[in-house]
Amino acid sequence: MKKPVRNRPFPRVLGALALTIALVSIAHGADAPAPPGDEPGPYLGIGLGLSKRPRNEGKDGAHDERPGVTKLYGGYRLTETWGVEAGLVKLGRVHNDTTTMDGSMVHHNGEAHSLYLAGTGRLALGHDFSLTGKAGMSLGRVSAQESGDTNFTLGGDKASPLLGIGAEYKLTRNIALTFDLDGYGKVSETVKAAKATVGARFSF
Repeated sequence: MKKPVRNRPFPRVLGALALTIALVSIAHGADAPAPPGDEPGPYLGIGLGLSKRPRNEGKDGAHDERPGVTKLYGGYRLTETWGVEAGLVKLGRVHNDTTTMDGSMVHHNGEAHSLYLAGTGRLALGHDFSLTGKAGMSLGRVSAQESGDTNFTLGGDKASPLLGIGAEYKLTRNIALTFDLDGYGKVSETVKAAKATVGARFSF
């Protein structure tokens, strides 16, 4: 009997928080003056962290470890509150075991990625600290190795809604430390992905 790849409703929580941030930004963003260095313009960023990937109940050795995440992104702040962003995210290895009709165990392994495009919102809390949110589309992909079980695969492509929340702290006028929680929905028909990253953003 095959064990489906499941995940907790992590993206739903992100969606609710992202919507809250967006509503607060609408209410207060228009009247809040922009701190120095928060003016409209382009930026680039990098993030490193861990992926909340789905795993079946049979955990074995290295497969029980959370995969590392690398995110490279860039965007443009259209106003003090709103902007657009695009990025490429390496979500790490995914693993699942299935049991075939003859009782044998088949191991499935793959690598998950996402290319995303999103609108961004930002709420400044003073001159150095801000809350952030994003909503858009994730174009996910899982590159999976072939296995002996032809009735199940981790691999494939999937477009899903992207929701995220985060925070940033300015070190200088043009450099900020960032923390992000993002949910990518399904990146293939059988794999969901979400991640937490810390990183840096460079404004121009």
